[in-house]
Amino acid sequence: MIDMESHIENISEKYTDLRSKIVAVVEKEMSAKSIEVKKAYAIATYFLMNNTNIYPDDIFAGNIIRCDVTTMFPSSIEEEFRFLNKAGVQEDDFSYILQSEKIGMFTRSPGSHVVLAYDKLIQNGIRNQIRKAQDCLCRKNISTSKQQFYIAEFIVLCAMQKRILKYAEEAKKQYNYTRNIKLKHIQIACENIAYNPPQTFYEAIQLIILAHENIVAESGSGSMSFGRLDQYLYPLYKKDICIGNLSIEKAQEYLNAFWKKISRCEMGWQNITLGGCSQTGEDMCNDLTILCMNSSLAIQSDQPQISLRIHNGTPKNVWKKAFELIRTGMGFPSLFNDEVAIKAKMNAGISVEDAWNYSIVGCVELTSGGKEYSHTEGARFNWQKLLELMLNDGKCLITGLDYPLKEKHNLEEIQDFYTLYSWYKRELIYFTKRICNCIDILSKQYSQYWPVPFLSSMMQGCHESGCDATNGGTVYNNLTLNCVGIANVADSLEAIETLVFKEKCITLKELSIVLQKNYKGYELIHKKVLNCPKYGNDIQTVDNKVQDLTDTFVDTLSKTSMKYRSGSFQAGFYSSYFHATMGKLTGASPDGRKASNPLSSSLSPMSGMDRDGPTAVVNSISHINMERFSNGMVLDMKFTPNFFMCQKSIELIKVLIEEYFDRGGLEIQFNVFNRDTLLQAQKEPIKYRNLIVRVSGFSAYFVSLEKSLQDEIIKRTEFQIT
Repeated sequence: MIDMESHIENISEKYTDLRSKIVAVVEKEMSAKSIEVKKAYAIATYFLMNNTNIYPDDIFAGNIIRCDVTTMFPSSIEEEFRFLNKAGVQEDDFSYILQSEKIGMFTRSPGSHVVLAYDKLIQNGIRNQIRKAQDCLCRKNISTSKQQFYIAEFIVLCAMQKRILKYAEEAKKQYNYTRNIKLKHIQIACENIAYNPPQTFYEAIQLIILAHENIVAESGSGSMSFGRLDQYLYPLYKKDICIGNLSIEKAQEYLNAFWKKISRCEMGWQNITLGGCSQTGEDMCNDLTILCMNSSLAIQSDQPQISLRIHNGTPKNVWKKAFELIRTGMGFPSLFNDEVAIKAKMNAGISVEDAWNYSIVGCVELTSGGKEYSHTEGARFNWQKLLELMLNDGKCLITGLDYPLKEKHNLEEIQDFYTLYSWYKRELIYFTKRICNCIDILSKQYSQYWPVPFLSSMMQGCHESGCDATNGGTVYNNLTLNCVGIANVADSLEAIETLVFKEKCITLKELSIVLQKNYKGYELIHKKVLNCPKYGNDIQTVDNKVQDLTDTFVDTLSKTSMKYRSGSFQAGFYSSYFHATMGKLTGASPDGRKASNPLSSSLSPMSGMDRDGPTAVVNSISHINMERFSNGMVLDMKFTPNFFMCQKSIELIKVLIEEYFDRGGLEIQFNVFNRDTLLQAQKEPIKYRNLIVRVSGFSAYFVSLEKSLQDEIIKRTEFQIT
């Protein structure tokens, strides 16, 4: 550690900015080292050279900010393919993927998105982990690859330890000047947790903040999440309460300060999971479950996201606090059905013990906290784009680019709906397999070019196996494929079946021309397609299409084997913000949506198309088997604020949620705003700069969103008291 620190400090005199120092360490001074060690030195340089500021209102040290100074992940899919070429795989083999991205049928967000083993960090402390790395390096006959892993692990953990001590030094320095007792608390806590497991509730929070600060810095992403915070903090909380070392009021103050730290990482998608049941079905809610939701109420920020696990024994006071928080309109907590979520994780190969201990990462991704590294944003597939290409001879209506489908058919020769529908399903299966093959191969090179030594030091399985998280080191190593445009496809196919094959008021070829013209000059046809049955209104024909297509997709994933990882492919039905960005590259669709408008959000009905109330929405979505959605899904509902002002209405919502969960629903979330408020916020963004809304799986400040996303949220059906 001393040699590393002096080495970094010596070269730091040559360079003026942090990025240059890191480049110097990685590319110049460490050119002969392995990639794991080079990356370890890169992140260690950041830990040791970045500032350790403590601000006047701080109760805890640490500054969680997203940055990109360590080049730990590729910046684009093009960069991934350049490295793939070095490995002997020609870009031509995957040119369809690059083309898919250009036309809006495919997106990729590699890496990160995990829940660290914060529970184990609190139990063991940093020094014990450093000693374990040292012990491994002393073993005889250790393989070269494992040796390099343990060297990298040792470097990053020592750098973290030194960074914590620097915070202690800064707190001491400021305390000597100001005599602010808060600084003395920070100093004492940092001096202890640099070597020992935290002994108090306060020290545990301080350790989590500093570990999280480092993991966000390494990943360049804020989507690193905290897992079941109320569970792993509770033992120290309870101990401190029992011995009189902590009051509930002081614990609330500490959690509020923690929330403030997290909130500074805007659009960070940092998730905290609360509540839930044990493996035997026992309720696990405790004081911290309520106090954490209180912190969200007090801080009123888009960060952290809150996910609440619901089961049959969820206490009344937890339900009450959840509705109090939902009523604010911030979009959380999102509610998860324990029974379905646990089954979904078990269906993905997670043991029953780890499945019941699931938590939420990023938006709504289900994960085995501290044990699973599954590229939860590995890829996203635009189902509506596929139908667009089929109806236009493989041509993208937005870019004009040609794209090769599996099959080529003359629309004039398709005489019945079954033929078209079967063709769509074959294309869906074909491209699902191709995308899976691509992300599997791309994942292989991460250990060669983009290992994550600090993240690996904080995950179970990596130390034991001596392998980086990117190299299958964690206990579970799945890959994921998420979907967008589900409601659009179902509604579009329903409109085609109704208008083309049943009523015969237009041919497929004529419909193709209408879509190319974006309905301009075809207002009567546009009115007809808008009036066709839509998903979300308890109409069996269209709901069956959603059920069948989601089953087809998940069946395909379950039958697709990986070559380079030990896990399985997971299905996700949440869109984040991609229903807007991919919608921009998607032409007019037969459901009545016009070109470049947002697609449907996640597994929710198309905005404004769920006309028959929330019960009809639940009836529609309940046809879907969500016990196989191991990467999560979203059902978003929008209510007016006055709905949550009435206790009777709240009870009705609770009954609706329970009925939805009893029928196999996995997740539900709420937006609580008047449409007029959102329209006014568009006109006066400064006045409404603190207005928070739920997008799709995450909450954000409304005025920070692109206008297309704002418009899509405004269009969502608004349920209210009648």
